[in-house]
Parts: sequence; structure tokens; C-alpha cells
Amino acid sequence: MSAAAAEYPWRAQSFGDAGAAQRSALVLASYPVLLLLVILAAFVRYLWVALAMYCALLFVLSCAARAFGARPAAVGDGDEEEARAGHGGLSAAAIAAVAPAFPYEPPAAPAPSDCAVCLEAMKAGEPARRLPACAHAFHVGCIDMWLDSHATCPVCRCDVVPRKGGKEPPEGPALPSSAEPPLPPV
Repeated sequence: MSAAAAEYPWRAQSFGDAGAAQRSALVLASYPVLLLLVILAAFVRYLWVALAMYCALLFVLSCAARAFGARPAAVGDGDEEEARAGHGGLSAAAIAAVAPAFPYEPPAAPAPSDCAVCLEAMKAGEPARRLPACAHAFHVGCIDMWLDSHATCPVCRCDVVPRKGGKEPPEGPALPSSAEPPLPPV
């Protein structure tokens, strides 16, 4: 044995046989793969952090918009856009001004009238509201809850408070023209 081999026995063991050389080459070849895995893990962590920050920003902005964006509705000045609340519906004062409550009286026709919101039958003497744009009638509690979050009729979707310069949608479904024959029943 040479003096260098006696002084450093690990040198002779690792460089002396072919298996050790192959193992060291494999270790050297795995370094780029390990480096790529570390970079990929850092990128995935960055994406999660960025996604979390984006969601937190959206949450804060939506809360701020709800807190500061909604202003109370004004009814007396005649501007219907101000009568619409910031959340898409109408204020309680606007609902009372547009559709005043009255005791319900059933029509003379035998057709039963139901509240389209709760699907209950309307009884004589119950407090009700009739929308002026389409003449649909509802229980006071049902239509007040609906109009708090919507500004349209729950049945025909016409605007309860008409918009300036806009045309009202037709009341009820469109009727077929008299020139076309009706379709046969299925």
C-alpha cells in the first residue's frame, strides 16, 4: 500500500472499485433533480401564499364595499334610482310608498289566488300588497322580504320602481301572433 493510501484509506475504497464510481456519478446526477424539486416546492408555496393573499384582499374589499357602499334610500325626492337600496332591493319606506298594504279581498271569480313567495293561499282580511306595475298580490311579510333584496316582481320580474327613460317589460308572457297557428299538444 502506498503512503497516500495508508494515510487516506477512504480514497482507496471509493475510487478503487467501479461500483463506488457509479454510485458517486449517480449522486452527482441526482443533484439537478433535487434542485428542481426544491424550486418546485418553493413555487407551489409561493402560489399558495399568493392565493391566500388574493382571497384575503377580496374579502376585505367586499366587506368594505358592503359597509361603506350602501347608503339609505331616499323616497320623497322622486328619484327612483335613490329609492333602490345599495344591495339591489328597496328600503322599507320605498316599499310602503310603492305598494301600500291593504286587507286582502278575494276576487269574485272562483280562481284561487296564492302568494307566489310562500305558495300559501291568500285569505280574506289578511294584510297584502299589490304591485302597481303588474297588479300581482302577495302577503305583506312575504313581499317585504322579497323586495328587501330585489327590485322586481317575483312572478313576472317587471321593475317595481320604473327606471327613467326605460320601457317597462311587457306584463305577463308574450302572446303568440294571430298569424301563426298554435302548436299541437304533446
